[in-house]
Amino acid sequence: MVKFKLIIFLMFLTSSILYGQADNNVEIYEGRRAFFDKQVILDLSYQGLKEVPVEATNSDIEVLILDNNNIEELPNLIGLLDNLKVLSIRNNNLKELNSAITLCDKLEQLYLSGNKSLSDIPNLNSCKNLKIIDVIDTGINDVPGSIHWNDNLLYFKYSKE
Repeated sequence: MVKFKLIIFLMFLTSSILYGQADNNVEIYEGRRAFFDKQVILDLSYQGLKEVPVEATNSDIEVLILDNNNIEELPNLIGLLDNLKVLSIRNNNLKELNSAITLCDKLEQLYLSGNKSLSDIPNLNSCKNLKIIDVIDTGINDVPGSIHWNDNLLYFKYSKE
């Protein structure tokens, strides 16, 4: 029985050495980074940040997540994020939203919930692609007047007093 198993094993080994494994059917998908070779998502959640780090102002970034830090303000450089589509800065210490955010033409989603001292947002009508704004659990407890004029906005989530 041992000789039989040894013979089978040797036959298998010989055939795989002689014929190899056809690997032309194997394909690997490497994700978006393979095509663009750029950082498109930057998640800096739970880092204890007090300010937005320089690497977060890379203009290639499409999704910037700064949730659950101690950030009090966004820098003016935020307006240089030409490709930014999603900005999430939930549960920080924002007192105001820097108006430079209005320069982010491709911005689609803005999450500001949990910034209890935030009581107003700038006029975001220049952000023509903006579809979602979430300001739950902030000092904003009514729909700002400028939001009524934003035809593309689909969702403005806020808490009543």
